[in-house]
Amino acid sequence: MRARAFAPAHITGFFEVFLTGDALTSGSRGAGVVLSEGVVTEVEVTPARESRIHVEISDRACECEVSTHVARALLGRCSGNYEVRITHKISVPQRQGFGTSGAGALSTAIALNEALNLELSATALAQVAHRAEVECRTGLGDIIAQFTGGLVVRTRAGAPGIGEVEKFYSNARVAVFLVGKGIETKKVLSSPEALSRINRAGRECVEELLRDPSLQRFVSLSKKFALATGLAKGKVAKAILELEEHGIDAGMAMLGEAVFVISEKPEEVVNLLDYPCITARVDNCGARLL
Repeated sequence: MRARAFAPAHITGFFEVFLTGDALTSGSRGAGVVLSEGVVTEVEVTPARESRIHVEISDRACECEVSTHVARALLGRCSGNYEVRITHKISVPQRQGFGTSGAGALSTAIALNEALNLELSATALAQVAHRAEVECRTGLGDIIAQFTGGLVVRTRAGAPGIGEVEKFYSNARVAVFLVGKGIETKKVLSSPEALSRINRAGRECVEELLRDPSLQRFVSLSKKFALATGLAKGKVAKAILELEEHGIDAGMAMLGEAVFVISEKPEEVVNLLDYPCITARVDNCGARLL
């Protein structure tokens, strides 16, 4: 049996970390925007003597610990054994703050639920993906946003069904400049000093956005957060300041060496910096079966 699913990319502008000892109640408060680009996942399952999982990204074998974690969790709900082949097609760069590990996990959960005929609810599947992200230390708030769509303010940390969000719809487009090679999320999340700065600034930004929620306010607070925490450094900080000279607010995609701008006319922005630029629409739907 085969099945396909899509989960959108998600750019976090600012966040506050909450680790409780329980993966489902752990996560982050913060805000981010969900994109029309992301991860399409196709799964194929066949009965086997012993369950096996094989994951590929664009036809290359991949360890993909988060997607594998999800597959193991769902196979644990089956009475038989299966060979599972998971193929990811990713339309945005990895390790650049697009939430690709979360999108891969969520789309894997949705597709495998269909292929294995498990009949789990959408919320239950998103919780499986969230648990995988938290336990693998690859993300904290992408799943609930990718599950929701739009501009998402995460007001209470945790997985879908536990965490709480405020959703704002938008027809805007996003331009993302790739100014470096990327950041490994695990390294940042394992630094107590970095987390202290992040949590202080992130808490302030969430409260400010909730007082005046808008896309433009989200971007300006994202810039404030990136610079105040020191996460924006080198080329990233320089790119943010260069765009500011053009009268444009820009934030840093957390956690990646990428800078984003939200604009009704991204074609007027893409040539302002001498870096590769990706444009996408805001996705108001969230993850879904294809």
